[in-house]
Amino acid sequence: MGRGPVIEQDELFEVANRLEAEGKEVTALALLEALGRGSLTTIYKHLEAWKTARPAKAAVSSNEMPDRVKSAFMVAWREASQEAGIAVEEAKEKAREEVAAALRQFHGALEAIAKLEKEREEDADQIEALNEQVDKLSQDVSSLEASNAGLKAQSEAQGKDLERLQKELAKAQGERDQSMKEAAELKGRLSTLEAQNAELMTAIKGAKK
Repeated sequence: MGRGPVIEQDELFEVANRLEAEGKEVTALALLEALGRGSLTTIYKHLEAWKTARPAKAAVSSNEMPDRVKSAFMVAWREASQEAGIAVEEAKEKAREEVAAALRQFHGALEAIAKLEKEREEDADQIEALNEQVDKLSQDVSSLEASNAGLKAQSEAQGKDLERLQKELAKAQGERDQSMKEAAELKGRLSTLEAQNAELMTAIKGAKK
């Protein structure tokens, strides 16, 4: 079963930039729908490359913070940093663990998707092979039907020949019976003639004496 052309990285980058410009969330499923084809494994790979290649957005501030506000902020920041240092480190460690777990889940999902896509291709190949078998069986059935029709016609012709032969046999048997009847009659006449001839010969012999 044929598949669409492979998605190139430049093509995916163009679609991803268009979705982002339209204010839409750029996800693998959104890209798959926009592209109309492709493998999720390939799309995820190009999507990661697109995210890495995106230019960082610089934060622009139009207002300058006053010096005394800066000083107060720095004091508060130092105090908060001292108080929350341990908590921040714990939060960072927890975040790293969560990111690692998310990455493991992500790669596990990619492996599952790749497996499903492989199974889908294998199923498509099996369906194609089954279709070929069905076509061959259909051809065999058509051939058998044609052969059966020929045999049926031949059988009908043989049946007609048998019927004709049976009629000829019945006619021959009738003629044989008639011949046997006539032979029997002739034999009876011959016997009569022989008896008459014997009587005549006896009469002639008696007359001579």
